[in-house]
Amino acid sequence: MRAVGVDLGATNARAALVDVETGKIVAETKTPWPDTASGRSPETVASLVGEAVRTIDPKKERSGVGIGFAGMLRGWSGVVVIAPNFGWREVDFRPMLRAQVGESCEVYNDLNAIAYGEAVYGGARGFDDVVCVYVGTGVGGGIVANGRLYAGSTHLAGEIGHTKVVPAGRLCGCGMRGCLEAYTSGRNIQKRAQEELREGERSLAVELAGGSIDDVHAGVLDEAARRGDVYAGRLWEEVSTLLGMALANIVTTLNPSRLVMGGGVWNGAPELRRRSIARLLELVNQPSREGFEVVDTTLGDTAGMLGAAALIAGWPGGKK
Repeated sequence: MRAVGVDLGATNARAALVDVETGKIVAETKTPWPDTASGRSPETVASLVGEAVRTIDPKKERSGVGIGFAGMLRGWSGVVVIAPNFGWREVDFRPMLRAQVGESCEVYNDLNAIAYGEAVYGGARGFDDVVCVYVGTGVGGGIVANGRLYAGSTHLAGEIGHTKVVPAGRLCGCGMRGCLEAYTSGRNIQKRAQEELREGERSLAVELAGGSIDDVHAGVLDEAARRGDVYAGRLWEEVSTLLGMALANIVTTLNPSRLVMGGGVWNGAPELRRRSIARLLELVNQPSREGFEVVDTTLGDTAGMLGAAALIAGWPGGKK
């Protein structure tokens, strides 16, 4: 059985024709978003998805098209409530997609698709209870319970990035304040550090960034913290505590056997990662540590496509 999985991310669209029984990618394509004012409009994105699907599956071998999308969805309606990376609010997206690729098409939260891909084919294969969290441009999560994707009553389960960690704290892209994402995502770490450095904080990170505050990002802050820089160390202590606490709470609440971690910040900031895992293990309910392990993603950029394809095909326990 073959299905198409599409991952609509912050910088590009990736699509793959997948043999869902084996997880083998038969054909794939990657398309950067156009650098124009309308490059991320719903109409343009739907058109690019249709073009990609026709390219990789010209013979229409697919049983359906699963779309992993970086945004909050309204149940199974296909309506995108909010998508910060695209600037969308209340977009009825599924009809646009179905006009391009046919009626057998469903929209999933991107982290739900990634979590399912890792559970079926990747780092958590063989385990029925899995939580997947990505810390990158944003922060998101997905849950697999008893071998099936758990999307919640309105398709919003796993939105760990929008759990509150600082009452009335920093403004998040979702429009609320104090979200985990506002403190731990790459975009918000960069924004905060640049603000504070311009206000007079001093850090080795600026030197590591070639002397430009504008080029300071999580990677150079991580290296500065590793070298003992006071500012970066203080920032990392706060960020790792908030992230470790949020992860500990989700593990204590859901009791997964595997916590699959990935994302650009997680993979590119080893000192922050080390501190966050230490906080997680310190704060998690101790009985929940038994039979539990933190593991890395193994599928990389293909996880969302593989998961979306398996979900639309109903393989092995996905919801169409």
